[in-house]
Amino acid sequence: MIRQRRRTIVGAMDMDRVTLAEQGTRGRRVRRRGYGRGAVVTAAVACILGALGVLMPMPAPIAATRTTGTGSLHIAAAPATLPAGFQKIKHIVFIIKENRSFDHYFGLFPHADGASVGRTSSGELVPLRVAPDQISPDLSHSAQSAYLAYDHGRMDRFDLIPGAVDLGVDDAYTQMRERDIPDYWAYARRFTLDDHFFSTIMGPSLPNHLVTIAAQSANVNSNPAFVNSPAYNDTSWGCDAPAGAFVTTLSLARRQGRTAPCFDIATLADRLNAKHIAWRYYAPPQHQAGYIWSTFDAIRHVRYGPQWRSNVVPWGLFETQVARGRLAPVTWLVTDAGHSEHPPASSCLGQDATVSEVNAIMRSPFWASTAIFVTWDDFGGFYDHVAPPQVNQLGLGPRVPTIVISPYARRGYVDHTPYDFTSLLRFVEERFGLAPLTVRDAQGPTLANSFDMAAAPSPPVILQPQQCPLIPGVGINGAAAGKRAENVILLRGAPVIVRIVGGDHTLLLVLRSATATGTYLVTPATRVLGRGGRPLDPAALQVGDVVLGSPTALQDESAEGVTLDGRVTRVDAARGTLTLAVRTVLQPSDARQVGGQVQLQVVGVVVSQETIVVIRGRETDLAALRPGMAVYATGALHQASHLLTLTSSIVAHNPPKPSVGLVHGL
Repeated sequence: MIRQRRRTIVGAMDMDRVTLAEQGTRGRRVRRRGYGRGAVVTAAVACILGALGVLMPMPAPIAATRTTGTGSLHIAAAPATLPAGFQKIKHIVFIIKENRSFDHYFGLFPHADGASVGRTSSGELVPLRVAPDQISPDLSHSAQSAYLAYDHGRMDRFDLIPGAVDLGVDDAYTQMRERDIPDYWAYARRFTLDDHFFSTIMGPSLPNHLVTIAAQSANVNSNPAFVNSPAYNDTSWGCDAPAGAFVTTLSLARRQGRTAPCFDIATLADRLNAKHIAWRYYAPPQHQAGYIWSTFDAIRHVRYGPQWRSNVVPWGLFETQVARGRLAPVTWLVTDAGHSEHPPASSCLGQDATVSEVNAIMRSPFWASTAIFVTWDDFGGFYDHVAPPQVNQLGLGPRVPTIVISPYARRGYVDHTPYDFTSLLRFVEERFGLAPLTVRDAQGPTLANSFDMAAAPSPPVILQPQQCPLIPGVGINGAAAGKRAENVILLRGAPVIVRIVGGDHTLLLVLRSATATGTYLVTPATRVLGRGGRPLDPAALQVGDVVLGSPTALQDESAEGVTLDGRVTRVDAARGTLTLAVRTVLQPSDARQVGGQVQLQVVGVVVSQETIVVIRGRETDLAALRPGMAVYATGALHQASHLLTLTSSIVAHNPPKPSVGLVHGL
């Protein structure tokens, strides 16, 4: 199991102390661009293109340099200034989490441009069901899958992404409720939530992480691949990656290419160095899970320069250094794999890590002068209803949640201004008088609308850790293809139920592991959870199920409460059973195929007198179901036996026929 982070950490590093160059007070106001629910996409596109300078003339450059190996021209222009008052912000912290779309986390947030339903490839409008805390298998979030889901702005093919559907359960069309991530919602209610913040690259982690430090991805649109490794390699994504590692690129002329994942592009750190302004990048060290997100590993002059040791710091030291009075003017912070929220990692555990880091700042004198941006690197394969504007050959990508936490963030505000990761860099550049790195950060929106520098500063809000489900270990290598063998839950050594003895109000479980046999008593006070961490009826426990236990909770890793979508193949009303043909969407065997490989599987459904059967809006009985009918069945799904028990409802529906099949090639 994942161990909680150690709170006492020794060996903190000395922090550079610098005098900050203050900006002038004269600046231009950025008009608020608001978009309500169901806004016209073309209006958003026009707004974004104008804001990013795609259709506007570029100011006269100070200098022009061509990047290594990418062919893109980078223009350094005289920076503009933020509105008056931003000199109060002396520390900027970027907390970067993994793989969630805006609708997945905040689709139900009041006054935000969210959605509670989504359209699928069949044309059907389906509700976004409650997401489990741990989602497995991982959904593909590659560039190909992102464009597939995007579907020329229709945002209706998330269910065709490899890994999206497993045994008829569609994890792409899910979302969290406030009760699932209450602390993130508490920050959003108290401070500012940006609901039109887009990932910059239509694709996975590495290219978007590159943008967070360089305002560009060097035309990269993939995570690394490893030609000499039989399995996906998670040791390094950067300059110290194994021999043969490569990433794919897409030029302005849309020519595809390959290159090693090691670059000499200019970064925000270089601009800060030139002004003698300190920075730190907190990340897992080499050989620790999550090192793949230590993005300066992909910048040659940093990875093999002196600042790799002095400025790239183990992530576990962050809270200790803040408590000791050390916080650089600009800080990036990424976590290890278990706290990253990258599926199948726990959202609850990741939220607790974020809260602990924010609390460290709020408890320190730094709070009075800090702006914290909590954001997620890509959509993770999860549904979002807002079509991202296409500003170049690489994106923008789907929306990601972003929360602005600061004494000067607008209180209880939803900022509808279109942003992306280059906006974060422009905010730093304008605050500290730095030249921009690319055209994008030179002319993109500044995030000024998320702040109110004239208002009285907000006090700190110290939040407490949540009661998380039982968290098994995870093996996350960051692969974006949606393969079932990658990014997995680890249950090695977990006990198995070998016998169940029932009582009036209790269950006695006999458990056996590889090394021991024992018992566990389930009482009315026991919190029983299913796979993924959601509540499960104790009656769903079966012999052969793998379980995790604590003194107050039992978690069945073999069963979970679900609603699955399938077609009736057989009905046996006398025995109270039916069988359903359900979809599982796998990674295609043909690399040229963009949509997932659909595999039909069979699930048996056990029906009781309590099961409600509905056809055409009317309650009926099991005998009324006919082969070929499309139904939603809700109950406890057992992964190994493909059996749905404790079935509460079976609802017939008639999805429209898909207008197109799976696409081959983009």
